[in-house]
Amino acid sequence: MAEIEMTIDSVRRGLLGNQHVVILKEKLTERYLLIYIDPSQADVMKRELMGIGSPRPAHFDLSLDGVDIENFEPVSVIINRFEDNNFYAKLLLKHGNESREVECLPAEALAFGIRKGLSILVEAEVLGKAGIDVDIANKVGDKNH
Repeated sequence: MAEIEMTIDSVRRGLLGNQHVVILKEKLTERYLLIYIDPSQADVMKRELMGIGSPRPAHFDLSLDGVDIENFEPVSVIINRFEDNNFYAKLLLKHGNESREVECLPAEALAFGIRKGLSILVEAEVLGKAGIDVDIANKVGDKNH
């Protein structure tokens, strides 16, 4: 399947309630993907984006589903599924010619990706289902707004 490279646009807290969202932006267009995360995940991601890091080690620092990551180089974060309003993610790891994909929570994968400077990819099908297109050119050119 085709994967589209994204960047983290922001991590925000909603005005009502205690909802947090990480906003991913497609690198080449004005298309976004919003993934709701819990407050503690938002805090970890904000700290990683600011370069502060987490005050305690994340479980990714030790292992991923029994895969010793010291033997594997992390390559990318992939948001690979969107089902029943839930996102799913995996980390792509390589060691020589061997590669492994490890399923994990999207917020944890993104925080790990930020920490390690990994590419963030989203499957085209996921972006097609849950992405938000912002057509700025039409909004600017529309004199009725």
